[in-house]
Formats: sequence, C-alpha cells, structure tokens
Amino acid sequence: MQLKIAFIGIAEDKVDLWKGIAPKERFSHSFYTITKEEDLVQELADEEQLLIIMDQACFLTPSMVRKSMPVRDSLLILCADNPDQLTHEDYDAVDDIWVNHGLELARFHFANLLTHIAERKHAWLQETWLQATINTLPDLIWFKDMHGMHLDVNDAFCTAVAKKKTDVRGRDHYYIWNIPKEVYEASDYVCVETEADVIAARKTCLLDEEVMKADGSLSKLKTYKTPIFDGDTIIGTVGIARDVTKEYEYQQNIIHMALHDQLTGLANRRQLDEFLSNLQTKEMIVACLDLDHFKSVNDTYGHLAGDEALVRASDLIKKHFPDTLNVRLGGDEFLIIFTDGVVSQDIPKRMQAFIDDFFEAFKEDKRFAALSVSAGIAEGKIGHGSFDLLLQKADEALYEAKEAGRGRYVISHRDEHEMIR
Repeated sequence: MQLKIAFIGIAEDKVDLWKGIAPKERFSHSFYTITKEEDLVQELADEEQLLIIMDQACFLTPSMVRKSMPVRDSLLILCADNPDQLTHEDYDAVDDIWVNHGLELARFHFANLLTHIAERKHAWLQETWLQATINTLPDLIWFKDMHGMHLDVNDAFCTAVAKKKTDVRGRDHYYIWNIPKEVYEASDYVCVETEADVIAARKTCLLDEEVMKADGSLSKLKTYKTPIFDGDTIIGTVGIARDVTKEYEYQQNIIHMALHDQLTGLANRRQLDEFLSNLQTKEMIVACLDLDHFKSVNDTYGHLAGDEALVRASDLIKKHFPDTLNVRLGGDEFLIIFTDGVVSQDIPKRMQAFIDDFFEAFKEDKRFAALSVSAGIAEGKIGHGSFDLLLQKADEALYEAKEAGRGRYVISHRDEHEMIR
C-alpha cells in the first residue's frame, strides 16, 4: 500500500524530518510538494492513500484543498501557528490541527499519524477479510451481544430469514425468524436457551437446533456457538450453523430403508429382531398371514402383478392393524404382532374384518379374483425363547386354515397355566 504525502507551504526542515521517518509495515511513501492549485491530487489508485499536510499561511485555504481531494482514503492536516484565527470552515475541512511548536512535536505528530493510518487500514483489512470469509461460506453465521441482539450476520443468514442485513442488525431472535415469543416458548425450539448455556459454559459448544425458515419449513441445524471475551468478561456470542436438514432426511431414509421392506413399507426381519430385543411385554399374540393362490398370479400375470397384489395386501394390513408391528417375512408371508394393550382387544373380530375387506378389495380385478388370505393366530405369555414357539404355533394354525379351505383364520389357544419358554 502506498501512502502519497503532499506538502503545501511546509518548511523544508519539517519536510526533511518527516521524509526520514520509516513507513509502517506494508506501506511505502511517496512525497510531493504542491506549489499551485493544479498540482492537487484528485484521484487515487486502489492501493493508494493520500495525506496532505498544509500550513496555515500557505496560498490555499483548507476548504479549497478539501474540495479537490478524493473522498476515500484521504486525510488533511493543518499546521497552525495560531488556531484561534481559523474559521469554522477551516475546522470543518481538516481532519486534525497540529500546532507549530518545534521539530520534536512535529516528529511526534507525524509518527503518531502514520500509526493511526496503519491501524485504520489494518482494521479495514480485517473487516474486509472477515466479511469475504463469512459471506463465502454456505453456513449461517451471526454475532450477538449479551442482550441477544444481532450485531452482524452473513449473506447465508439473510437468505435463510429472507431479510436484509440492515433489517437484521439490532434485532432479536423472535423478530428475525418471525416467531412470536409465546409461540417460541410453547415449541421445542432451543436457540435462545442455548445462548445462555454457552455463556454459562464459557467455551465453544456444539448444539442440535431447529428453526422455522421464512417459507414455513423447519430446518435442522448443527450449530457451534462461542462466547466472545473482552479480557475475562463475555461481551457476546458468535454462532455458526450448518443446515443439516437434507443430511438428516437422508439419514432417516437410510434408517427407514434398513428397517422396512422396500416394496410394501412394512417392517422387515431386521426391524423384527430389534423389536424383539427391546420388547417389554407379558402377553403376546402372533398372527401369520399368507396369500392363497399367490403363485398362480405370478405365473399367469407376471411378477409386476404379483408385486401389486402384495402392496395392496400390505395397505389393508396397515389399515386394519395400525397399532401392531406388521412384518413382511418374504414372498407373500406376513406377520402381525399384538402386545400388551392390544391383546385384550377382540382380535378374532378384527382378523375377520380384515379377511372380508381383503376379499372385497380384490374380487373386482380378474387378475386377483382367485386370491384370498389365510391366517394362523397363536397367543401366549412371554418368556425366554417364547417368540419362536409362538411363531411355530401360529404357522401351524395357518396350515390348518389352509387345510380347512383357505380364506379364514385359525387360533391356536394356549392353556391358561402355560407359559411358553
């Protein structure tokens, strides 16, 4: 960065003194002496700054010099023997006034000004680097004071809340996210509360948060929040949040795919295993279901028709048994598990309603006119290894239902004093 230093009416001993003072880091100096108004510097390159030092007794007034100077990155200093003789216009035109009182004071003023210019440029660079960095990132970034008011945010934050930076600065969370305080307090949102947690912890915290965007959709955020210190005192917080809504949805889809049959959406064997490993129940009823004459549908109309029949049968299972674990074991074999809270219901009546509805749903389609459903039901108390025995009993009852003519259910009742182990 080049600092262009122009002198107007300055004594040569001062000029020589100031030329001998080394530039600050990242700066270089170029010197000019202005002897007529046409010599005034009116334009600057991007990497240039202008400093004009003029004497009170020179041929130009401060107002004349100021009017010709570039608006940005320019300073005008007036050296005066008698500041009381200056007009209001003179004071308004200059950035500082140095009283002429010896070379040592002149050295002090000049060196101090170079430090001020360097610090101001460094602060500008820091702010420019910060804004370029935070506005390049796709993450939401914000700075808050201790009252929860937003001091600054990045472009991604503005996009998320559909507001301009000027409308965000000095505003609280409720205004920015369009959430009335009473609605926020009645919800599961934790954004404001976690600010207090971070301040109490006095360190960076990683948080899972959820906010409502301007379009009304909910976004899940993975948020880092950090306290800002002035010495040992916390003066605010900075937050960096990544929208992980899609990643969360992908994760949930993967989990769903891992636990559900891809064709029917019913639970698969893996979900059945997890269900049994976490099971806490004393009573259980198991129903094994099988589509009668399903093979003939596949053989006659193809596997696409067979898949359609399986999907429609699964939808009926979900409709009639929404309070049970419904599993597709494979092919046209299904499993319905009733546990505590459900076993006391009239399960035979529910099963018959399902079988009747199945018949009505399929009879109008000639491809499926021969289809029916058979079920075997087994009930028992639960103990170690009991599920496999219940499943075996239900399978045997299913076989009896098919032997009895299909399109019906058979119940394998347990003895009142029997506990299957």
